[in-house]
Amino acid sequence: MSSTCRILCLSHDPAIALERPEFPTVADAEAAVLAGVDGHAGCDLLIGRYSYPLAEVGCPDRTRDHVGGYHPHHTVWVDAIWLKLLYLAQRAPEGSPERKLAERVPMPGCWTAERLHRLRNELEA
Repeated sequence: MSSTCRILCLSHDPAIALERPEFPTVADAEAAVLAGVDGHAGCDLLIGRYSYPLAEVGCPDRTRDHVGGYHPHHTVWVDAIWLKLLYLAQRAPEGSPERKLAERVPMPGCWTAERLHRLRNELEA
């Protein structure tokens, strides 16, 4: 299955998928994040892998390297369907089984409730 990668800017609400450039490989997208994206200096960036619709979301390591960029070799990838389910469970009524389950899911820094909320359009949630 062929796919393409796009940079997702979460400094917007909702997040935006940058139209240009598209990247043919994950490594190319990671390198672009590492190098910095024109017009998005200091923005909160993720990588979306699309097989239309969004298939996976990658969170580049936030550990700064010696030149102050992202570490491209430690990207955390999560299936978009899982993120959509987690987003919907977080918004279920207080006390519901879905909400209780969402509260038990360990939330690494990449997938906070706020970040998932900003990704809602890309997740089609």
